Amino acid sequence: MAWDAKTKEILQLAQELIAIPSVSTEPQPRLDEVRRAGRVLKAYFDWAGLHTVWLEPEDAPFPALFAFFPGQEGVSVLWLGHFDVVNPEPDERQFQPRIEGDYLWGRGAADMKTVVATVAVWMKDAFQAGPPYPPFGVLLIGNEEEGETRPVGTREALDWYRETYGALPAFYIAGERTEETGTKPYGAVCTQSRGAVRVSFRLKGIRGHSGLSHAKADLADRLFRLQHEIRRLAENMLTLDTSSGWYSQIRFPFVFVGRPGLYNITPDEGVMGLEIRPIPQDALDAFLQALHDLAQREGVEMVVESPAGGTYMDESHPYLNLLLDALEEAWGHRPPLCRKLPASSVRFTPPGTAVIWGQSGIGPHAADERHYIPSILPYYQGLQAFARRLQTNVPDMHGATA
Repeated sequence: MAWDAKTKEILQLAQELIAIPSVSTEPQPRLDEVRRAGRVLKAYFDWAGLHTVWLEPEDAPFPALFAFFPGQEGVSVLWLGHFDVVNPEPDERQFQPRIEGDYLWGRGAADMKTVVATVAVWMKDAFQAGPPYPPFGVLLIGNEEEGETRPVGTREALDWYRETYGALPAFYIAGERTEETGTKPYGAVCTQSRGAVRVSFRLKGIRGHSGLSHAKADLADRLFRLQHEIRRLAENMLTLDTSSGWYSQIRFPFVFVGRPGLYNITPDEGVMGLEIRPIPQDALDAFLQALHDLAQREGVEMVVESPAGGTYMDESHPYLNLLLDALEEAWGHRPPLCRKLPASSVRFTPPGTAVIWGQSGIGPHAADERHYIPSILPYYQGLQAFARRLQTNVPDMHGATA
């Protein structure tokens, strides 16, 4: 396939990033490679003449990177992305990017190194075109797939931004894919997305002979009773009906108790994981409080990691309509609005300030992950049109402090 020169340039950078095994997740995180991917992007922005900020405190396992046009650090719009990936499936060959027909294959191709490369190339080009520059910046993190449970994630990076520049941006765009079929060149704009919360429940027992009359209650029974009660709470407090296509979700991704093959010794510890993906219409805080009360009654230790509810943006928001008008100008049609089921970094932004708008891809986290190449150039063109409007028509909303 003969691609235009700009698409080829973006594909070259995307393939360089995909070849870096920047895995942030268990069971085999590669933190040095996560840093290397971030450093490659920083070097690219620095080479292009942009202003960069590298955040990596001594006690932080993950870095983050800001990029701004010179003199435009206090931005109105911040684009959010990540350069980490999950473990390869089935093996290391996923870090050998390849182009076949309309698709770029590889771990991170769809989630989300191709769109990161697109924005990086666009910022380079916009700077080289000369001032005036749009009030637009980029935040890239290295722990999105890990769940942003440890620094530096979006929450910590935005705290630094507010402390440094006095106020937060007014509008955020997460570049996660918004065309999921891998067959269309235009991504929708999602004004709603689900949040993500990770909870662990831990029980302590006493090791001993399981056949004695004073043997303690089975930890497995207690965990499964707890699981039943959690499901009952969720059914009463969350929207779990999937018929509408827009629903909260709970999953129990792991339960560990005892050791396989060891029948006659009572276990001394049991642990169960819970993942909650709430829609913005559900009361997450009330549900978490109910879980806390349940854990206390059952004598279970409960730990909540990085709780963040779903996000919602009003369709009358001026920055949203500025973006939609720009995409209509660039594409010849107005993009549809959508709701995003997978969580993204927008869950850490101030309420009512963020959308998700990306490109097209298939199979994130799967063995067949690939990016639909024809969606690259329309995204680049959409950024160009949005930047032009930002230069002349910035809504007076800068200064969010939430």
